Amino acid sequence: MTPGHLFVVHGRLEVLSADARVIPTDSRFSVGDWWRPAAELDESTPWEYLRPDAWGQDAVERSRHRLNDDATPEIWFFDSIASTPQGVGEKARRAVETIVSKGGQALRRGAHHAGRELPLIAIPVIGTGRGGHRLVRGQVIGSLLESLDATARREGVDIAVVASDSRDYSALQYRRRALGIADGLSSPLATQARDLGRRVAAGDVAFFFGAGVSIAAGMPSWKDLLSELVTTLGLEDMRDQINRLGPLEQAELIQVTVADRSTLEPAASQLALGQHVVEVLRRRAPRPSLSHALMASMHVTEAATTNYDQLYEAAVSAAHREEEAEAPIRVLPWDRVTPGRPWLLKMHGDVDHPASIVLSRSSFVHYDSRWKPVGSLVQSLMMTKHLVVIGASMTDENLLRFAYEVAGLRASIESPGKPTSAIGTLVHLFDDAAFSKLWQGRFDVVVPSLEGGDAESAPRTRPEDQELRQPDDNVQTRRAARALTVFLDVMAMHAVEETPFLLDQRYVEERSDEATRLVIDLNDAARRARELSAGDDAWSGLATLLERHGAR
Repeated sequence: MTPGHLFVVHGRLEVLSADARVIPTDSRFSVGDWWRPAAELDESTPWEYLRPDAWGQDAVERSRHRLNDDATPEIWFFDSIASTPQGVGEKARRAVETIVSKGGQALRRGAHHAGRELPLIAIPVIGTGRGGHRLVRGQVIGSLLESLDATARREGVDIAVVASDSRDYSALQYRRRALGIADGLSSPLATQARDLGRRVAAGDVAFFFGAGVSIAAGMPSWKDLLSELVTTLGLEDMRDQINRLGPLEQAELIQVTVADRSTLEPAASQLALGQHVVEVLRRRAPRPSLSHALMASMHVTEAATTNYDQLYEAAVSAAHREEEAEAPIRVLPWDRVTPGRPWLLKMHGDVDHPASIVLSRSSFVHYDSRWKPVGSLVQSLMMTKHLVVIGASMTDENLLRFAYEVAGLRASIESPGKPTSAIGTLVHLFDDAAFSKLWQGRFDVVVPSLEGGDAESAPRTRPEDQELRQPDDNVQTRRAARALTVFLDVMAMHAVEETPFLLDQRYVEERSDEATRLVIDLNDAARRARELSAGDDAWSGLATLLERHGAR
């Protein structure tokens, strides 16, 4: 059996594509209303509607009703009340084991449908609210990590601990590093992920991501999008003719045909095509993938994408929800950048702006005349940041041109004999010698893989899973996509340097007497500095600094 992995993300339980979503309650089924979005339950429906028939102490049961379509994760409730922080970890372990035992085949079917190698179970940080252990959060976090890490490996499922509180998230990642939890990557890959994570923490990284990130969330590939457009627009009689062309020419022929049949002017035909693209994408209505959530958890301030969807924005908003009253991410070129807030450049358009969709040959040809400042900004990222490219095939003509121009400029101004510095890192799904050679000297190419998961061997499956193995099942692609998420998870673990929990005594786990005294003294100093700032605002900076590290 393929061992599972324990992921940690900063966000909201409901804003993550998963196969099962675990909601904590107690033996009386008293569920906090803040879990309604996670349970897909509206304000007018009582919790009793979802209460499993067999409910009582230590229960772990599937929701009585499934409120939405099959794309909605299964909702599981469990009695999470434990008498000790260590007991919270045991409760979580038992919950996962029971979910796998009772719903394993359905979980694996859902994972297969979503393109995941293993089922993904999403669980919040439990035991720190009504669970009664909010004053010893650090002990609860340590217990959860150790218990769930072992459970994921043993049960052959992936588990995502979703932290909505930035202090919990930072403490989780700090504790993971301290525990030295194994990640399944080879030593060289783990080192590369760690180094990239540290560059993220230093503010030296920008992201560029493509369709590969959104496909994992249920969005169509470029090829599938074109195929759906043919069906949606009633062009089945032209499918063979369209399929003989390259992707840009396929989109151009679709655009021209739509214009001819609707007697549209050429200028209006791109808008019409964009509107049909939006129609196709909005029918999917997916949630952010695990890759989206992990990228958002790293709080990178600058990113660019060729994707039209808004899944990354949703993941970033979920990771900033506790601290931002308004939308925390700015979307360029429509929004203005705000200091201190992350931004995302939509290089090929956005679903809220159909006229901006770049898909056909003519839209690529006229890209510079319409979107030249956008291209300049992409090149600015290549010049000023280490660009980490994720889920992009690097076949986009505009992106290729931008990269070659920047690489050419760098090569022309580098001192003779000095190695040319790389623009960034390509995190690629498959080991391709020709691809690596093509980008040598321009990008570092990293191909994540998991130890014991070589491409020649198919994963072992349980007898009851055999029916899920379809003839066209691309095992290597699923395994490669999962290896990518593990690589991103290790990056995220090392991308957190802030310690908003350090002076918060609720997170104290095992500290020396000296460290404990220092925490008490610095909390007292923060209180006194805040009092002094009322009459002399010079003290407010010190108070704010200490509060950023958890002083209360």
